[in-house]
Amino acid sequence: MPTSDSKAANDFETLAELFLKSLERHPKPNTFLFKTGGRYQGLSSREVLQQVVALGSVFVRRGIEPGDRVALLAENRVEWALTDYAVLGIGAVLVPIYPTLLEPDLEFILRDSACKGLVVSSDAQLRKILHIRSHLPELRFVFVMDHPALSATVEWWQEVVRQEGNRSPQRVEEFRAKALAVGPQQTASILYTSGTTGALKGVVLTHANIASNIKACASLFPLSPGDVGMSVLPLCHIFERMLDYVYLWSGATTAYPESVDALPQNLLEVRPTGMAVVPRILEKVFDKVMETVRQGPRSRRRLFEWALGVGLRYLHHTLERRAPPLGLRLQHAITDAMVGRKIRAALGGRMHIMFSGAAPLSQKLAEFYFAMGLPVYEGYGLTETSPVISVNHPGSFKLGTVGQPVAGVEVKLVDELVTDEEGSAGREILVRGPSVTPGYYHLEKENQDAFNGGWFHTGDLGSIDAEGFLSITGRKKYLFKTSGGKYVSPEKLENLFQGHPYVSQVVVIGDRRRYVSALLVPNFGRLEAYAASQGIAFHGREGLVANPQIHAFLQREVNQLGRWLPPHERIRQIGIVPHEFTMAAGEVSATYKIKRRAVEEHYRDLIEEIYRRQPEKQEVRT
Repeated sequence: MPTSDSKAANDFETLAELFLKSLERHPKPNTFLFKTGGRYQGLSSREVLQQVVALGSVFVRRGIEPGDRVALLAENRVEWALTDYAVLGIGAVLVPIYPTLLEPDLEFILRDSACKGLVVSSDAQLRKILHIRSHLPELRFVFVMDHPALSATVEWWQEVVRQEGNRSPQRVEEFRAKALAVGPQQTASILYTSGTTGALKGVVLTHANIASNIKACASLFPLSPGDVGMSVLPLCHIFERMLDYVYLWSGATTAYPESVDALPQNLLEVRPTGMAVVPRILEKVFDKVMETVRQGPRSRRRLFEWALGVGLRYLHHTLERRAPPLGLRLQHAITDAMVGRKIRAALGGRMHIMFSGAAPLSQKLAEFYFAMGLPVYEGYGLTETSPVISVNHPGSFKLGTVGQPVAGVEVKLVDELVTDEEGSAGREILVRGPSVTPGYYHLEKENQDAFNGGWFHTGDLGSIDAEGFLSITGRKKYLFKTSGGKYVSPEKLENLFQGHPYVSQVVVIGDRRRYVSALLVPNFGRLEAYAASQGIAFHGREGLVANPQIHAFLQREVNQLGRWLPPHERIRQIGIVPHEFTMAAGEVSATYKIKRRAVEEHYRDLIEEIYRRQPEKQEVRT
């Protein structure tokens, strides 16, 4: 039976304590992996501690005290994690900022949080700050991770850490004392939600909030020191950041990709065993697999179809908790060796667990990955809940749901939100527990609206089945009403397109309009192949989407998809966009959520043209 001392050694109450105990529990040569000089190399637990201590000491000498805010504007990289642990270890508050944000939003965040220090990744990020620095009187210093070439008024992160590291070995004990003095209820971080609508607002998360979520999630997934997690999603979002804390606490190595574009190559170099993703990433991999199969010989297509069918039958036995018969086990072993292993090889060949969040994952897509030996466990959460509320996990998962609530988190549904003759739009999800934020940063009105009787109102709509599995059905604030007085959930309609062979992205329109329409971004590879098969000539993507035959084809696809919907929910007209919605254009958030207001503003002329047309008449199914 474990003693109280051993229990204390295997527990933590703050992120600062997690950091120190993790390095003591799991000394290793590759706590972090990062690429430099053309190859991946490890940063040992000893080196991690030395650099974090040095940086923490620099912050203290620059006047950063417990409770002061330090901002971090950078892409995922090892310096991000080291800066995070240094700030947390001295009792300060980290303010992570999405690197895709533009100057007005950066200025708002830095002023609103009164940051005294700032760490940025590169000259590209520094350039934004130099344009607004005169408006930031509280900001005392700026460190740059890459060697800065733009200004003599900023300091190079690497040099600052090197010089401080040479000062005195006693810095470690000074840092340790400060870290262990941090209290669970102290603020660890203020995260400004990128949002799909509305102004930015700071979510306050305490050490106790995030620590409770780490412990709840770490207990559900079999991670060990032999695992390698690839840190793919933005660390400025709490989902990836919390998961990276889980990696550290479990002793797993955390690896950082060079960039999103380099990820496919980096996966082959690192060969990770775990990774957090959003459905958009899974869709791109799936599309690439299907395109390779489609272009291959007929024998390859038949082999793939057989392997997928076997994998799905094997999966259904697993879901029903039935042992697969011997014949199915033999077929599965054969098809896995011939097909599944090759698909897994594209992700490095060792991946055995993926976590999906931030947006709904289609059941069809989840089934494909499970069938190919790549389990994808979908969860649900918010920045305000640190973030995981519920999650599927090994031994307890149901595809099409976001799992059961994690330990310590309570979930309930309010009464029906909207009811008319067509039925209910859903029930709002309420949450309470140790991971729920104490509130938004100095926003009294928003706090009054979000909290009621100790419950946090998520604004999401959902349902809970008899086994306690939660499903998300929509978003309260995304409901709109047509000019005919009918409520419509655009997310419900957009989710119908998940995995559609010809549609890559979709935004449903219709607020105060006489009917529902949609902007579509095609899957151009598939659509170009269709055009070629039909003898439809076009010049470039602009010419493709402007072709009347292509427009009619996609409208038929949309009509077919929504044929069972009530008449007021059917998409009567479409507009086709010749390129993807992107972060660079401000149309997509860092977690790949489409920003509706930005898209509607950018494509206002196309939307107005849609509503000048005569709406499609569609067959009514009963």
